[in-house]
Amino acid sequence: MHRIDGPGAVNNLFTEGDPSVPQMATVVTAPWLNDVQENITRAIEAAGITPVKGDYDQLRQAVLLLSGSGEIGEIKLWGSETLPPSGDWLEGDGSSLLIVDYPALYAMYGHTFGAAPAGYFRLPDTRGIGVRGWDHGRGKDPDAALRTGGDHVGSTQEDALGAHKHDMDMGAQGIGEGSAWAFGDREAGQWGNPNPCPMNTSVCQIAGGAETRMKNINLMFIIRWR
Repeated sequence: MHRIDGPGAVNNLFTEGDPSVPQMATVVTAPWLNDVQENITRAIEAAGITPVKGDYDQLRQAVLLLSGSGEIGEIKLWGSETLPPSGDWLEGDGSSLLIVDYPALYAMYGHTFGAAPAGYFRLPDTRGIGVRGWDHGRGKDPDAALRTGGDHVGSTQEDALGAHKHDMDMGAQGIGEGSAWAFGDREAGQWGNPNPCPMNTSVCQIAGGAETRMKNINLMFIIRWR
């Protein structure tokens, strides 16, 4: 890259010219224009973006990508219910998007996150669920093979409670009074909490919430699309 040095340039700056001096207007030379063009387009291409005529946002995108602001397809947590004002991000809400409108994102995701109508692909739906690192053969996900989609990025898994047992104090009355859990139908294997259940009862009241969970905070998962 070089500063303008063509005829009429003053101290390597452009001038409009002044006939009273006289000072000619700066001539924009082909070497300078080529220098500008190649520096800009090579920066865009270095970010993995193909220059497109009429797209005035590509240099900005390239600067963001090359500065470490994120790759197309990146998913990150966002502490607002409103997407970033740059317009570069989408919510991970499972939407189906037209491939022709988001070609770079489609090239990254393909159909990883589920089937979509012809000409479309789907975003991951991260609403209301936690994220688990892909097991990738490590063996820390004992049910990896049973995931919807198999042991691959983009597959899903329903919640579950690990198998466990409780020691029971049957009580003097022999009706299933325990310190923590109550005995229900012995043959049906049903257990209740916290009220004792008479023998041969098929239903016991179950205590607790609608799920097993850790303490948590809600954040939005957002996806860079350009």
